[in-house]
Amino acid sequence: CRYLLGRRGLHTAVWTRLPLAGYKFSPGLRRRMRRVRRDFDVSFSDLGPTQEHEALYHAYVDHVGGDRAGSLHDVLFDDDDDDELSGLFRSRQVQIRADGRLVAYSFFDQGRDSLQSVIGVYDPAFSKYGLGIGTLLEEIQFGLDQDFRFHYAGYIVPGVSAFEYKRKVGPLQYYDPDNHQWRMLSTLDPNTLPAVRLRVGLQQVSKCLEQLGITYRLRCYPPYRVVYMNDLQDRCMSAPLFVECGRAAGDDVSLVVTFDPGTEAWTVEAYQRSRDLSELLADAPAPDDGPKADLSLLVRLDRAGVTTTASQAAAWVARARRRGPWHGVDPD
Repeated sequence: CRYLLGRRGLHTAVWTRLPLAGYKFSPGLRRRMRRVRRDFDVSFSDLGPTQEHEALYHAYVDHVGGDRAGSLHDVLFDDDDDDELSGLFRSRQVQIRADGRLVAYSFFDQGRDSLQSVIGVYDPAFSKYGLGIGTLLEEIQFGLDQDFRFHYAGYIVPGVSAFEYKRKVGPLQYYDPDNHQWRMLSTLDPNTLPAVRLRVGLQQVSKCLEQLGITYRLRCYPPYRVVYMNDLQDRCMSAPLFVECGRAAGDDVSLVVTFDPGTEAWTVEAYQRSRDLSELLADAPAPDDGPKADLSLLVRLDRAGVTTTASQAAAWVARARRRGPWHGVDPD
């Protein structure tokens, strides 16, 4: 989850949790909970999903859109699971009904001292009632009543408004993967996230290429997920964004620059297009605006070097263009 590449562009997921020791709902959240409990029937259950849950999930996904699983079953179960909520954790659900009709629900897992929210769904026809955050608040209240230490509501994505409702519960913490620590979310600087730093790094080298008169184009790379899932990082392109600076060998080979926010270094390499992954990635969304997607498996042929200076990376590109069979690329 270091990178999330979708229709809204490239982002980084920030994992959050709410400490429950001493936690109190704000007056506004308490009023919201009272209204929901007054106007609807709220209950908890250990039962798994039914066709009623599945139908509501599809209506919800059609309403909110985004890169989501094809079914509720795919969200809740592994491929080799049966249709019972079983495994490492005790799973529960919050149900909200209106005159017997299921209008919202959430599933959450119960661990030794913490709760993990898995998914929340609401009926679009009832969106004005705020039932999405309503089920989240009921999960938190459950955790308070049972003396759990933490409630984990999953991740937020700074810059994507669809996740901002999670902040409403109050003093969230976020996980800092670089230092392996939980910190207050209020202290997070979005500019330090890997996705932002990656974009900035590629912008810096792009300016250096422009100064040298080198044409280039920015590419997004959805196959980076396939590369990571198959542990191919040592041989294949693993960056979700890269700068293409030239082509050779019948357009099958590309000269590219990548940037690693972890080491703050640029790398200049040559990659060959191998397998076309278009069919495999047919459902993988690419940004609606911005760089076009490259859907070929890019296999590393050679490396010019790694540098912490953008101008040095651009100079290596210029030297490769002078000495090799590279021809320019048309900028997007």
